[in-house]
Amino acid sequence: MFDTKTILASRTVWANLIGLAALVLGLFGLDGSALTTGAFEEALVQLVAAGSFIASTVFRILATKQILS
Repeated sequence: MFDTKTILASRTVWANLIGLAALVLGLFGLDGSALTTGAFEEALVQLVAAGSFIASTVFRILATKQILS
């Protein structure tokens, strides 16, 4: 029998959602007035997105449970 989990229990799904949110916020011009420069803000958003997609890949490789549909 397969071990299962809900979609919200999946680290892969959460990593992808965080990456997608970072990309969308960057596209819509996240108001980073508290940050020093626009270039730093853009680089930070891209770094978060890249990190989350790398984590997503690692989590998918390590996954042992099937997601319920």
